[in-house]
Amino acid sequence: MGRFSNTWSLMKSSFNVLREDKKLLLFPLFSGFFTLIVLVSFFLPLAAADTFYSSQWIESLPNAVLFILIFLFYLFNYFVILFFNSAAVAYAIDHMRGGNPTLKGAFLKVQSRLGPLLGWTLIAATIGLVLNTIENQSDAIGKILIALLGLSWTVISFLVLPILIIENKGPIDALKESAAMLKKTWAEQLIGHFSFGLIFALLIIPFVLIALPLMFMGGVFSLIGTLFIALCAISLGILQWVLQSIFMGTVYLYVREQYVPSCFSLSQIDKAMR
Repeated sequence: MGRFSNTWSLMKSSFNVLREDKKLLLFPLFSGFFTLIVLVSFFLPLAAADTFYSSQWIESLPNAVLFILIFLFYLFNYFVILFFNSAAVAYAIDHMRGGNPTLKGAFLKVQSRLGPLLGWTLIAATIGLVLNTIENQSDAIGKILIALLGLSWTVISFLVLPILIIENKGPIDALKESAAMLKKTWAEQLIGHFSFGLIFALLIIPFVLIALPLMFMGGVFSLIGTLFIALCAISLGILQWVLQSIFMGTVYLYVREQYVPSCFSLSQIDKAMR
């Protein structure tokens, strides 16, 4: 219970970093916009082909071709997410070091590391797709085992992005370094990553309760209630995305440089690392 309360404290401190520099909110917006572009770029041609050809044309494609199409979509989508996540972490680290970061500087930093980032995207996307494929074909026990395996992978690779971008290391070396740091920080990485999600899942409940009466009224009120919940969920999702990027940067700074950002306290970070 103490670790979860400390995670709440870390989340509030991360929010203080966001209050100091609200431009951090732009990164998830950029990520969402370009993810939408990837989505449209892949599915618009499919919809057009469906118009000119038989609606069963996709089913007639060989399984290998379908797998390649799915993998390419997953790869491009994942690259967009990692690109803007990396930029957000680089920006947050620069800010917490006392610098004066800019959006352009963060993007240029990530752009200079496009090769390694593409390499890491390929590794992460492959593992993610393989785990997802196995999970879909497994029974209940198999799904639990795959979920645990995916959880372990998430924790082990937690600090890959800051190592990859800040230290100019390749994806394999970055993964090894992240796994080595895991020995010191695994508990807070795990709890921080998932309790952030739990906290934000709880935060959406009051908004759902507010919207429920409208949804039961039907008609236009139901639409208003649905849109209200969707807007709240998107807003909280953006906030969670930013705070977890700040959290990642904080863990990296402390473990790698023994540096405690001004919005955090040494005792707070020490508790996280125990």
